[in-house]
Amino acid sequence: MSDPLPFKGRSVSVTAVLLQDTDTAQIDESLSAKIAQVPPDFFTTQPLVADLSALQDFKPDSKWLKTLKRIFERHQLPLVGVCGAPVERSALIAAGLAEVTISADNKTKTVAAEKSEAVPPPPPPAAPAVKAAPTKLIRHNIRSGQRIMAKGGDLVVIGTVSPGAEIYADGNITVYGALRGRAFAGGQDNIAAHIYCYELDAELVSIAGFYQDKEQLQTSPVRKNAFISLNPDESMQIVTV
Repeated sequence: MSDPLPFKGRSVSVTAVLLQDTDTAQIDESLSAKIAQVPPDFFTTQPLVADLSALQDFKPDSKWLKTLKRIFERHQLPLVGVCGAPVERSALIAAGLAEVTISADNKTKTVAAEKSEAVPPPPPPAAPAVKAAPTKLIRHNIRSGQRIMAKGGDLVVIGTVSPGAEIYADGNITVYGALRGRAFAGGQDNIAAHIYCYELDAELVSIAGFYQDKEQLQTSPVRKNAFISLNPDESMQIVTV
């Protein structure tokens, strides 16, 4: 009889949250600020890992890890593990977290307690082709407070995206006008997505969860015919086209 519940290794994508402070109250405050910048439920279905690599010589105990997990849960964020620093196994178990290591291709894998040779499972059958959603076309200005969503495809706006407005697409975003609100392209994992706008004066732009706010965007000299994409290292690139 075949195994009714096989456990198989898989490479999965997660979002790492780089912690800059050990003060859990400060972490709580920073999470509140970040969540306020993105659409509701933007991260609620994305597994998150706390990256401790910036906290030099910090050795978290079970109490700190439990507090950290409660903070994430209060914000409805699924924290599944930590990475970037050695953590006692007993502390991880007490907090209900996994130790995760980031591989070279930016995927993740859980660290096994013991290593053993295993025969790789046969490749899964090819998934049927999924027809892409048609491009969503908006032929008017997007006013403050409005939110436009293009699930499964691209979004094209012929008009201005006003401050306080939000546009979201699982694919690319093109704005034939001024982008002054917030733009979220690529959903949670489409790092090949891009954003184009005739005039860049955005409050925030995001591609696959990697984003820059207004203060960061103002360091770029590009203001007209802006093309925004991700570099191979997932840093944001803004050029004129």
